Amino acid sequence: MHFILVSGLLGVGKTTVILDMMEALYDKKGYKVVVIENDFGNKGIDGEVMRKFGLEVKDLRGGCICCTLKTGLIDTVRVIQANMDPDVIIVEPSGIADPKIVINAVNDCSGIEIDRLSSVVVVDAERFMKSWKMFERPLQNQLGVADLVLINKMDTVSPQEIEEISSKIRDFGYEGPLLPVQADKGINMEQMMRIFE
Repeated sequence: MHFILVSGLLGVGKTTVILDMMEALYDKKGYKVVVIENDFGNKGIDGEVMRKFGLEVKDLRGGCICCTLKTGLIDTVRVIQANMDPDVIIVEPSGIADPKIVINAVNDCSGIEIDRLSSVVVVDAERFMKSWKMFERPLQNQLGVADLVLINKMDTVSPQEIEEISSKIRDFGYEGPLLPVQADKGINMEQMMRIFE
């Protein structure tokens, strides 16, 4: 089973990225995919959107996966693996989650068979340079375990601004692939999926 963690701050387009992943993984490759979504609140709007597309969504409520619901996530993954045996589980944590804690919890857990674990971080091209200082710690945590960074909403900024964003992300110590995308139009999303092949 491939476990994919899709992290990013609130409003960066994680759900849209996941929907594009679903099209590539389910429609084009025929994989059985389950999405686990963690909202920091009581109403799973993103989950409702994904269900409209016929996607299976397991909501975890009342807190962040990386802290109070860490055990809840592990239990959920165990149940999903035992009952559904998916090819891929995609987890969308809340925007403030520390993905390293989630990854460590999954790696250290017995009873879950994961062949591959990938961490994708989505940043918002339009807001990144204005907001990175305010969210420096969550960004550092997310980028510290990222296998791929998507610079979403690339259509809202110039190529020079994309370069500035990329440079700032590199300043955080991230050395992996950076991919500008426009997830709502599917632009460059096929390149993202090739990284997972």
